[in-house]
Amino acid sequence: MTAVHRPLSDWVVRVDPAPASGTSPINDGDERADARTLPLFAEGWVRRAVMMGPDRAPVLALHHPGSALTYVELDDHGVPLPIDEAGTALIDRIEASWPRPEFGPAGLTAVAALSREIRYLLLHRLDQEGSPLPGTFHALPWEPVTELASAVVRLLDGAHPPPLSAEALDLGHWVTPAAVGVTGPLEQLYEGLTDPDPVLAARGGTALCTGLSASDPARFPAPVTAALAEVVRRLASANPFLRHAAALTADRLTGVATAGFVTTLDSDLPKAAASTDDRTVVRRLRNNGLLSVRTEVTAGRRLRVTVELAMEATAERERLLDTYGGAFAPVVVSAADRSLRYWVALEARRRWLSGTLDVPAARGRFEVGTEEAVTGVWGLSSVSPDELLPSLTGVNRAGLQVWRAAAERAPAGHPLRQAVRRLDGQGGTS
Repeated sequence: MTAVHRPLSDWVVRVDPAPASGTSPINDGDERADARTLPLFAEGWVRRAVMMGPDRAPVLALHHPGSALTYVELDDHGVPLPIDEAGTALIDRIEASWPRPEFGPAGLTAVAALSREIRYLLLHRLDQEGSPLPGTFHALPWEPVTELASAVVRLLDGAHPPPLSAEALDLGHWVTPAAVGVTGPLEQLYEGLTDPDPVLAARGGTALCTGLSASDPARFPAPVTAALAEVVRRLASANPFLRHAAALTADRLTGVATAGFVTTLDSDLPKAAASTDDRTVVRRLRNNGLLSVRTEVTAGRRLRVTVELAMEATAERERLLDTYGGAFAPVVVSAADRSLRYWVALEARRRWLSGTLDVPAARGRFEVGTEEAVTGVWGLSSVSPDELLPSLTGVNRAGLQVWRAAAERAPAGHPLRQAVRRLDGQGGTS
């Protein structure tokens, strides 16, 4: 994969210079192949716009002067990608400066004038192979994302948004070169608010906070950043289970300095703390919201994490617990060699939800992070039983009752049901 000019799309079709000869099958008969990785395109290709169709319109292509072969690039529907000579020359210049093409304002404007299909393919390949500056991704088709985010803000405010464009109702994959895990959850949140479907809205809001936390805000144009920040701010106000993660996400999107909810611990305790078996080292994480976290390393190399979510026993809290099927706070323990994810089952008390996890501590120095949103049973559906089991074995009797109650509400085949069965087979606490 060293050639400068290779396919942007994973589908190409060979065209014969004689107009009556037509085209070959997609990828010369292997539609499941990825044209971008075919040895055929290893070297010697140049960019070209060729005329195709009854109206002889120019489409994006690659030509090999030595063999006289020409391949036209196709979109996801097998349709040639229309382009003019200026667009072809632009892509030629971009590829010639691979893998870090420089885009000035004029260059970004020129890229933004390309079709959304070509913009997506170009920036997807650049993201995979190159080292683009964040502002490069501003050329993607962001307007529908801003439109949908603004509609979600109105819905969270209890207002009715204006009718949306077809592009905003189906964001597709067009901006995923800049960020994954953002547009899909935003659509899910919109659906959950308009149906209304509280579970779908909670799932979409949770996934949106996760996706935005993992993204680079500099890749978003300023209007998109502002619109998405307003969405998560509204989520922080509307859903107490999302408040912690949504507030952190909003701060990161808008460049507000935040300490985060991560602390560093060491399983090798200081001499004074390790001199007796009952000595520990404790770190506490708090914010001005609802969540507080206590982390403790014992002389026996155990890690105890206690999570407390301040929420009075109200009808609103019961509604949330019913929507979530149980509340579970994600905890990520990161050492030099690996990261482990746990979930703390939160038991409902009169003025708060709380739970404690007790697991073996990582060797040496490690970090404990509790920045992700509280999730429900639906948020564990993609987690394997093997991943869940340490969280079940690391709780006390009250915590295990929360896990069991959630498993009973989970659909058949849910990994939590399987994890509980494995725990019982190992003689777990009943």
